[in-house]
Amino acid sequence: MANKRANGEGSFYYDEKKELYRAMLVTPAGKRITKASKNEDVVKDWLNEQRLLIGRNQHIEPSTLLLHDLLVSWVEIYAKSKVRQRTYERYTSLINHVEPLWNMPVQKLTPDNIQGLYNDLQEEGFSGETRKKVHNLIRSALDRAIINRYIQTNPANLVDTPKVARDEIQVFTSREVDLLLTQAKSNRFYPILLLAFTSGMRLGELLGIRWQDINLTTNEVHVRQTLQSTNKKGIIFEPPKTKNSKRRITIPLQTTEALKEYEKLWNESRENYPGEDDLVFVTNKHSPLSPQNFLRRFWNRLQMDVEFAMNDFIPKPMSVKKKLETILEECREDKEKKWKRFTPKNFHVIRHTYATTLLAANVPITDVSRALGHARVSTTLDIYSHAIPENSKLIADKIANALLK
Repeated sequence: MANKRANGEGSFYYDEKKELYRAMLVTPAGKRITKASKNEDVVKDWLNEQRLLIGRNQHIEPSTLLLHDLLVSWVEIYAKSKVRQRTYERYTSLINHVEPLWNMPVQKLTPDNIQGLYNDLQEEGFSGETRKKVHNLIRSALDRAIINRYIQTNPANLVDTPKVARDEIQVFTSREVDLLLTQAKSNRFYPILLLAFTSGMRLGELLGIRWQDINLTTNEVHVRQTLQSTNKKGIIFEPPKTKNSKRRITIPLQTTEALKEYEKLWNESRENYPGEDDLVFVTNKHSPLSPQNFLRRFWNRLQMDVEFAMNDFIPKPMSVKKKLETILEECREDKEKKWKRFTPKNFHVIRHTYATTLLAANVPITDVSRALGHARVSTTLDIYSHAIPENSKLIADKIANALLK
């Protein structure tokens, strides 16, 4: 017969029939939890630990909550209202990368499970940046699980955080800038390219600019909103990326003059579409211009046109079946070494070019950071420290003059 020792905080006894030590406890939620082992100390230690946790109000109730449900809950309930639409959509997409662990109960999730997921993602070719975003998603959701009393500790804090290899910052040379601006001169989007090179604004900020945000008298642009293209809501307007992204930027007189000329054409075409708002850079029908269409129809085409111009080659009108990219590849193969190439770059490289040009000209890092709209100067330093001219001799001279008189 089992010998029970009852008490007000659970019971401990030896089960003679099965030759096991057993402990039973009723949680504050009224759930009965048990522990059994052939080792008496193991059972006693468990019982004492549960009593201690209940006394400290730290007891975790048993739960069958799955990781997938936790991730969805965190995104929909806690993240969605606090982040931008595109960030929310990225979170929902990242959940798909965690599919191998979807059916894992959160209370059984271990650091090994999570590390194994990251290792598999790496083997499948996912970048360090993607893996780190997955890590941040899992860690944030598990932090919420701690607050909601599903788990005591976060297993994501015990794994190796995926490393992100920072690629070397690309920039346009002064020659490439000249080629791009010259080639775009006759295009209606020339002003947006010139404004990009002379303000360092992000593409979404450029496409969100309204005439009320531009002062053509003081040569200033006020960044107040950004245009974003989303999967679920289409084109939307949101506040700038950070508090510091709401900023005033002084632009060169040449850019202001180009905007003045553009404004005349804009006003003429606007007469046919009086109901639209006053966005500066728009489609032919004065509707918002999506970043994807701008990049495809103007930016990518412009870089190809530059390469054709460098080689004094005028492509014939394209057929539906023969795209400009195909003509360019044929030219490169046919002309071989005689053909001059223009390496196409991401539109964001214009922003990098703006920043590195200012830093190379010894503009203070705080001023550059403010112009870029970075949340912290440390962000600017982290990205562009390589572009700051080395002043080691100046430093040596200054310290010598100050201390070694």
